[in-house]
This record gives sequence, structure tokens and C-alpha cells, in this order.
Amino acid sequence: MSIISLLVSLLLPAVQMARETARRISCANHLHQLSLAIQLHADTFRMLPGNGGFTPDSTIDSTSGAPTIITTTDTLYGTFHQWGIGRPGAAPATQPGAWSFAILPYLEQKAAYDRLAIAERQPMYLCPSRSRPDPLPTVNDAFGQYESAGWAWARTDYCANSKIATNYPEVKRVAFITDGLSQTLMLGEKAFDFTVHVPTSWYWDEPIFSGGSKGTARSGLTIVPDGRDIAFKDNWGSAHPGGAMFSRADGSTQFVTGTITFPVLRALLTPNGSDVEAIDAP
Repeated sequence: MSIISLLVSLLLPAVQMARETARRISCANHLHQLSLAIQLHADTFRMLPGNGGFTPDSTIDSTSGAPTIITTTDTLYGTFHQWGIGRPGAAPATQPGAWSFAILPYLEQKAAYDRLAIAERQPMYLCPSRSRPDPLPTVNDAFGQYESAGWAWARTDYCANSKIATNYPEVKRVAFITDGLSQTLMLGEKAFDFTVHVPTSWYWDEPIFSGGSKGTARSGLTIVPDGRDIAFKDNWGSAHPGGAMFSRADGSTQFVTGTITFPVLRALLTPNGSDVEAIDAP
């Protein structure tokens, strides 16, 4: 029995490592597909999808039938935010929904896009290493107060680079990325705190069909592992050991380690800073 136990103890880490490798490959493929969808969107509209934002007509009928604006009140900072809601058929410059909504037709999710399937999980937006539970209607907590119109809204593990996916009404053309598509990060995994990012909370984790929030676009310069009491606000991170997965504007993917320096990550996130040389710095 002791020999069997020894063999199991030797094999188990290898099996776990193999499974995590497979999950990381799957995560990279998700980001690749999302980036390709962004490119198809840009080909169609000659414009990159933005991060959306609130407009006066950004309402959704609540579970009781009343037109409702979705919001987050940040209890810690005392700030109030109204969010946009994806609008099927809107052009990039008038789209109140985030990039995550705008590209759904290019992910073979046109039906979800057209009918505003806000609660429908989108597997392409979920990292297999994170294992998120199904979304639930929001419940106010110690971090924030949320108005979700009584509905459950699906979330995303991936955020856009906020220097490219800008808030409404600003949108960018591909030509804005003068540092080069292969030198600029487009999407990445966002930091996740187990104690905060529960299925009933929107705190820095606003949903796929919303617009204008940090739940769908980030600008931080730190990559942190999933955990408790972490610096998740505006930062990047993942459940993968050692770093997080990103995709570049050309659709290629890259695992970026948590030890990356601020100047290098800043250069990768800056689309037009003429600082490409920093990417190759030690």
C-alpha cells in the first residue's frame, strides 16, 4: 500500500500540471477567438469596438416590467455609476454596450446579441481554470449597491485594454495602434478576488452586456494571482500559476508573468507611445 501511495503522490502533481496546461491552452484559444472577432468587427465598421457607456435611453425592463437603468454605487469610495446596455445593431460610435457585447455576432452568438440574452453564459468569455458559478441577480454587499433590474447577468473573465476599448462615445480605428498590432495587448484576464467577486456582486465585475465599466476594460499595471484580499481593482490576473494570459491586437496570444515590470507592461498596453523598445527590455 505504501508503494501505491508513493506512486500516486508522484503522479498526482504531473496529472494536475497536465490538466492546467490544457486549461491554459483553452484559455489562450478563447482570447485568440475574441481577438479575431474584434478584427472582424473592425473590418465591418472600419472601427474597433469601444467599451460602451451610459446613454439616456440605456434602460432594460426589470423583472416587474419597469424600465430600469443599471447601476453600481461604490460603497467604499462613495461613487455612483450608471452603465450602458448593449443595443443590437448600433454602430460603434453610438453603441452603449461594451466590446464584449458588440462582437457577439462574430462569435456565432448573433441570437444572443439580438435578443439581449443577458443571463446566458458565454463559454468563450470564461477561463476554464477559474470555474465561475452561474450568474445570479445582484445583492447589495459591503462593497457596493447594485441595480440589475432583478435579472442575472453573465460575466466575463476577460477585459479589454482600456486605451483601445475606450468609453462611450469615443472609439478608435485600427490605425490608432501605431506601435504595431503585434506589439500591443488587446485583451487579458482580469484580477479576481474570491471574497468580492461572488455571483451576486458586480463590484469591478460588471457584466458582458453592460457598457462603460471596469468589468470589461482595464488599465492597471499589475498582474496578480486569484486569491483573497488582493489588489484586484483595475488590475490583471488569473487562476493560472505565475501570470495571466493575454492576446495582442494581431490575434496572437501570450502568457505574461506576474514578474513583468511596470515599464514593460505599460509599453505593451500603450497603442501609440513609440515605446516598443521597452518590450524587449530585461
